[in-house]
Amino acid sequence: MKKIVLFGFILLASGFVNAQIIDNYGLRFGTGLSNQYWDYKNGALSTLSGWNDNKIGIIGQLYAEKNFGKYFSFRPAIGYLQKGYIDDITLIFPNGEELAINDNRVILHDLSLDLSLKITPLDKILKPYILLGLRGDYLLDYRSIIVDFQGKSHELNTSLYNSFNKFTLGGIIGVGLLYNDMIFMDLEYNPAITKNLELSFLSINDKFFSLTLGLNINQLIKD
Repeated sequence: MKKIVLFGFILLASGFVNAQIIDNYGLRFGTGLSNQYWDYKNGALSTLSGWNDNKIGIIGQLYAEKNFGKYFSFRPAIGYLQKGYIDDITLIFPNGEELAINDNRVILHDLSLDLSLKITPLDKILKPYILLGLRGDYLLDYRSIIVDFQGKSHELNTSLYNSFNKFTLGGIIGVGLLYNDMIFMDLEYNPAITKNLELSFLSINDKFFSLTLGLNINQLIKD
């Protein structure tokens, strides 16, 4: 993974220094909707399998773009995205007392690297396009569900999240609109290709939707 991240930084940095080898570069920011599917392999627990509740997060990336003719371009990007889910749980002691849950969000902090093919069928001032590619996510850190117990805050399932795969691979399926070669909007879906966790009794995979706005900084400078 370190080699992939290093390659991404080198590719983007070289684009900024030598603008002739790329056609666009800039930033994109937006919001994402993430979730995880927990698949219990034990028959007694299989009824607990399913998607959790969706969690809203953020995404921010630095990208470069190289055109190959009028209709195709290659767009690598690197940045931060926030994944996770909301766990709708109630913890009850044997005496019937409920445990106070301060925050039921599980937050995963990921470094993402996108390798996307951009297909632009129309060459107009408002250009629709399609995005297809791969996204690699590297888990930097996480924050689990927070509960109060005996006057102190505690995180749940930390040993489980410590066992998560550091690197996961997903797809990129998206559509976008580019206005005046400068401002664009992307709507993407990132289905999982590899799993976040694979144990004898449990496997976990995720999905991620995002809506982002971007700016081709080089076009802004040119104008």
